[in-house]
Amino acid sequence: MNIKILKEQTKELTLLYVEDNEQLKNVKLEMFNEIFKKVVYAENGYEGLMKYQNESFDLVITDINMPVMDGLEMVEKIQKVYPSQVVIVLSAYAEIEYLTKLSKLNIFCFLTKPVDMKKLLQKIYDSTSRKIAA
Repeated sequence: MNIKILKEQTKELTLLYVEDNEQLKNVKLEMFNEIFKKVVYAENGYEGLMKYQNESFDLVITDINMPVMDGLEMVEKIQKVYPSQVVIVLSAYAEIEYLTKLSKLNIFCFLTKPVDMKKLLQKIYDSTSRKIAA
């Protein structure tokens, strides 16, 4: 993935990033702030949902297993209001329970942690290509 091309494509787009792991958050926020016009961070699904209700986002990237409200519940609530919201789910858990729930949601893709950064950047490019084409 050519980062220059990705930045050109995402320079006017907004991201909601929901993650409770402090180390992962810091690394990814630094990267996301380089490629998106605006990045809003939330540390759990409830906080993410509250932020989502106050503004719209071109892309949502979320963890699943978080305190207060998990990422799946947040995505379900978002998609009730905005069914075409583009979502990338990241999780250390690839359990059948999660995968079954994910298959019922309209998510763009699911990546397991530790996430391969090249693969994540490619998925961001792919998902925002669909957004721009729409």
